[in-house]
Amino acid sequence: MEKRKTQAERRAETRQQVLDSACRLFGRNGYANTSLEEIASDCGLTTRPVYHYFGNKLALFQAVNDVMVSRILAIQHEPRSGDKASRFMAIWEAFLDLCDDPGFRQVVLIDSPTILGRERWKKSPVTARAESLLINQQEGKKEHYRQKLLSRMAIAAMAEAALMIADAEDIQLAKQEAREVVHSILAKITL
Repeated sequence: MEKRKTQAERRAETRQQVLDSACRLFGRNGYANTSLEEIASDCGLTTRPVYHYFGNKLALFQAVNDVMVSRILAIQHEPRSGDKASRFMAIWEAFLDLCDDPGFRQVVLIDSPTILGRERWKKSPVTARAESLLINQQEGKKEHYRQKLLSRMAIAAMAEAALMIADAEDIQLAKQEAREVVHSILAKITL
């Protein structure tokens, strides 16, 4: 006999169903072309649970973005060996692989900067991790400022490269060009 689920388990399951559906539909159709009614219908629910768990469309999209960003964070912890430059490039390569997923591109690279604002990128855990790999722990104030400036410029270049990939007609060509340009930029920064 199957154990009966608790109310908390049923709630968590319903919330996850809504989130999974939202990830799929926002990824396929984009933020503007996806309604809460479509998400609820996709789950076999009314909109009431969607509002109950997420409040509104923007909050649900934020949750979807967080799911997608967690994929970036997961790849950021993979490389454990090698110098900082090779670990950083391994992370960049893994990020480029995520760009093959149309849903990831739609949510993170196309809709998120517009809907949630690009300002969020500066404060994200993804940026913090990238900075930790790019900045040497220098003693002097001037050198630390220079390293911080160079890391921000490199991260901005990578963000722009990612946005270019999202808009590209030829994703593979855009990824290859982004790979080469970022490698060239990182060669100029002392890691």
